[in-house]
Amino acid sequence: RNKGERVHQTCCNKGTREVAEDVRERWETSDHPVVQKIQDINETIFEETATAASFREIRRRDPSFSLSDFIGDVQEMIKPVLTAYSKGDLKTLKKYCTKEILERCEGERKGYASQGMFFDHKILHISDADVRETKMLGSAPIILVMFRTQEIHCIRDKEGQVTEGGQDSIRTVYYQWAMQLMDSDELPEEESYYAVWRLREMHQL
Repeated sequence: RNKGERVHQTCCNKGTREVAEDVRERWETSDHPVVQKIQDINETIFEETATAASFREIRRRDPSFSLSDFIGDVQEMIKPVLTAYSKGDLKTLKKYCTKEILERCEGERKGYASQGMFFDHKILHISDADVRETKMLGSAPIILVMFRTQEIHCIRDKEGQVTEGGQDSIRTVYYQWAMQLMDSDELPEEESYYAVWRLREMHQL
């Protein structure tokens, strides 16, 4: 090709890219109902694929997995876990949680104790747990569960005097838990022969 042809082709390629980028931007920002419907379908397909992948892995590791049984198990562990966490009871937490939660709890308790803060919370009510999402964290299946509690919020100093809240201070707290299906090599030998879920992350509001 001569120089003029190359310049012409370059300009055409540049123009094509600019047109494509303009079309893509208009598509992504369009408020046309048909376009939005297609975008919703695409997002749903990808979400379902991620969910399906995590459930396939769960079934591979535990062919007898039951979502209703899983929810029942989570429901039963909520009160002992929250109570143990507020007291810094690592021995109890080890039965239900990963090392990430144990390390977080230990660090928080030491930090609060150094400031003379000791929690005296009490759980009055726990709502039904609800599964919100399943996904993979690396090679580990994760199920996100949400629930809410009503709790007495009370913080005392080292002499036992109330410094925040009190026995009549009731709060509604929303929790999101990430439950992880553990690999057999991450468990004690006596637990490595069956599927075990542990609390991997906890957020509250």
